[in-house]
Amino acid sequence: MLHDVHEAGIMAARCADSVFYNGKVLTFASERRSARAIAVEDGVIVAVGTDGEIRKSAPRGCAKYDLGGKIVVPGFIDCHTHFIQMGMDSLDVNLSETDTIDEALALMKAAAGKSPEGQWIIGTCWRESKWKNGRFITRADLDAACPKHPAAAHRICGHLSSVNSKAIEAIGITSKTPDVDLDPAGNIIGTVRESAVELVRKATEPDLARKMKGLALATRKAHSLGVTSVHDNSAEGDMKVFQAAERSGKLGVRVRVNVPSRNLDAMLRLRLSGNFGNDRLMIGGLKIFCDGALGARSAALSEPFTDDPGNKGMFVHDRKDLDQMVADSNDAGIQVAVHAIGDEGIEAALSSIEAALDRNPRKDHRHRIEHLELPTADHIARMRKRGIVASMQPNFVGEWGGINGMYVDRLGPERAKRNNPFAEVLKAKVRMVFGSDCMPFSPLYGIHSAVNAPYPSQRISVEDAIAAYTREAAFASFEEGLKGSIEDGKLGDFVVLVGDPYADPGNVVSVGVTKTIVGGEVVYDRAVSKKS
Repeated sequence: MLHDVHEAGIMAARCADSVFYNGKVLTFASERRSARAIAVEDGVIVAVGTDGEIRKSAPRGCAKYDLGGKIVVPGFIDCHTHFIQMGMDSLDVNLSETDTIDEALALMKAAAGKSPEGQWIIGTCWRESKWKNGRFITRADLDAACPKHPAAAHRICGHLSSVNSKAIEAIGITSKTPDVDLDPAGNIIGTVRESAVELVRKATEPDLARKMKGLALATRKAHSLGVTSVHDNSAEGDMKVFQAAERSGKLGVRVRVNVPSRNLDAMLRLRLSGNFGNDRLMIGGLKIFCDGALGARSAALSEPFTDDPGNKGMFVHDRKDLDQMVADSNDAGIQVAVHAIGDEGIEAALSSIEAALDRNPRKDHRHRIEHLELPTADHIARMRKRGIVASMQPNFVGEWGGINGMYVDRLGPERAKRNNPFAEVLKAKVRMVFGSDCMPFSPLYGIHSAVNAPYPSQRISVEDAIAAYTREAAFASFEEGLKGSIEDGKLGDFVVLVGDPYADPGNVVSVGVTKTIVGGEVVYDRAVSKKS
């Protein structure tokens, strides 16, 4: 039987339109774990084998790529993105690399000086945790920097933004608007959270052309980092952008769109259960926010924030509403992806999913908890029992972990040690997948962060970290038959690395991407990019 399969693969290679050889192919498949060459026809892998088998059987005129002995892995799948927003952020005032609040405000001021009076000035991705003596940007700060323009500056987490007086007036924010921070006298400070952030986003939403440009920039970045698929937690208008790109043949990555929870009624009316579309664009599950974020001090905690003793965070939805959304989704066969960061947020999300499954048991629901930053041992055990997927972000540990990181500031040293316990999740045999939340967007950085995490409860092997971005990631989106491994019948999505992450696990961050292949097409070639 094995002989028959082998011969079938070689015969298939004779029809290939592209062949990749002389590589160290790590398949992440259950059968053949490694190979030297890959043959692709019409975007699908038709054979995996030795150089001699694949090259000799390839037809004349077939495109042939010498991989130079480099490591090849399946295309990375980022399981948690805001893909179009990431691209658009690069079109606004990028505050991510600033070292002080004064430097960030100077960039906002410079942008205002070049813009017509009254035009919005948008800053993106500021993070006070990286600033010397960092604090949140206030209304007064932005009034001074942009006195003649409405201005908004979004924190990197997306859960907190700062606005100036002209923006407050333009949007119609008042002291009674939910999720608006006030001083002791009841005055608007200028920092807004959760639902109020959405008001700012809506007031400054760009047009289709700008979003298409943002998508193109995000795609270019994805290709350079080896990302071939994303699970996107989209804004309401983003599906139109993805559709326009897919119809015109310009959707360069494979996108699974999780629908915002406010659109659940529409999904139910249409009897849309998700997993609908094609291999380029698919409607996924329902994205539900349970709590906020640690950086914004809005994650729901059982004990207060260490650096804000009166604050235990917040819930985005009333618990009854959360229970109902999860139950309705489960009944309709819709996968839920529930954002839950704090231990109280995770308890709420987990309890809602458990109640929904008690009411209507489903064996292959693949419901997910997004982030899962502060789970207890009990939470992890219950996830294992119910088959709930842990969708986590190891790059957060790289950015904010360690003894001097933001996690210690927000949570104190003991809770920080329990944060993002990747090793404990795997030990409990919970299916774990990795994404970036675009903070920053880079699987290799995420792999490095998980492998070299500061605490034993976090550190995992290179093999497990890559699997979380490939094989396991495909499982989380019901696409294990299409992607996540390099084997016959799977989509021709794979990545050629510069360097060996296995050889020096402590320095995975130095590994790069030299080629990215989507559907058998080389969409990124580092050598060509350097020349251009």
